[in-house]
Amino acid sequence: MSNTTATNPLIKCVECLHAKQYREVQAKTGRFALKVRCAKGHWQHGRNDGSCDLHRVMARRTRQCKDYVSTSEDESDRTQFLADFGHALPLERVVYESSGQAVDITEAFR
Repeated sequence: MSNTTATNPLIKCVECLHAKQYREVQAKTGRFALKVRCAKGHWQHGRNDGSCDLHRVMARRTRQCKDYVSTSEDESDRTQFLADFGHALPLERVVYESSGQAVDITEAFR
């Protein structure tokens, strides 16, 4: 991230009511990765679905989204939620077995 983001925080879509988490399942193995998409379809670009991996969700911004609806009660609650959520996110993509157990990333795409 650039230095401008540190001085000028962005409103994150992750805090919007329309940001939804789901499992992207690999048909052959049954393994899955957690992804996020906009339920209103604002992340779509043409035929691309616009979803992103959970570890990258903080990079999403509202960019004047007309349907943005905050999940927070007030601005301080929103700021605290985003600070806590950022620390809870994985640092990289995590792949899980169908049972929910994390897979070693070196074996995830075999």
